[in-house]
Amino acid sequence: MFTDGQFCRRADDPSGVYRVPTNGPENPTETTMPQDSNRELILSYYKALEAGDGDALFALYDRAVVQTEWPNPLKPRGDRRGLEKLRADFERAKGVLRSQTYDIKTLLCTDDYAAVEATWEGVVAIPLGKLVPGDVMTAHIATFFTFRDGRIVNQRNYDCFEPFR
Repeated sequence: MFTDGQFCRRADDPSGVYRVPTNGPENPTETTMPQDSNRELILSYYKALEAGDGDALFALYDRAVVQTEWPNPLKPRGDRRGLEKLRADFERAKGVLRSQTYDIKTLLCTDDYAAVEATWEGVVAIPLGKLVPGDVMTAHIATFFTFRDGRIVNQRNYDCFEPFR
C-alpha cells in the first residue's frame, strides 16, 4: 500500500474501483480516483496499437511528447522521438508487422504517471534478419508514462526481446 492509502492493483482487476481506506483497513470506502482516467488512457493506448489505429493512438499524445526507446535488438542505439517521428515510425511498423498484441501484466497509475509491465508479440510480415513472414517476435516490456492535461507527454520504453530464432 502506498503511503497515501491507495492500493495498487493488477490491470486484470475487473472491479474498476480503487479502494482508499478511510475507516481502517477492514472498512474501506470505495471511490473513483483521478488515476482511473489515466488507466483508461493507457488501456486505450494499447488497444489502438494492437488495432493499428493511428488516429486513436495519436489523439492520446500531447503535441510536445518525447518518447525514449532504450537500446534493444531492433534499435541498438535506442531512439528519442517527438510526435512526428512517432507517427512516421508507427506507419513504417505497420508494413513490418502483420499484427501485434500486448498482454498487460501490471498497470500502476497515479495522477501524473503510469507504469506498465507487458508481454508484446509481433507477427512479422516481411523478412527481418533471421525471421521470415509469419514468425513471432516476443518482448517483455516495461513502459513508463507521464501525463499532462490528460495526454501522454513523456514515455520511456524498456524492451527485452527473446532471442530471434
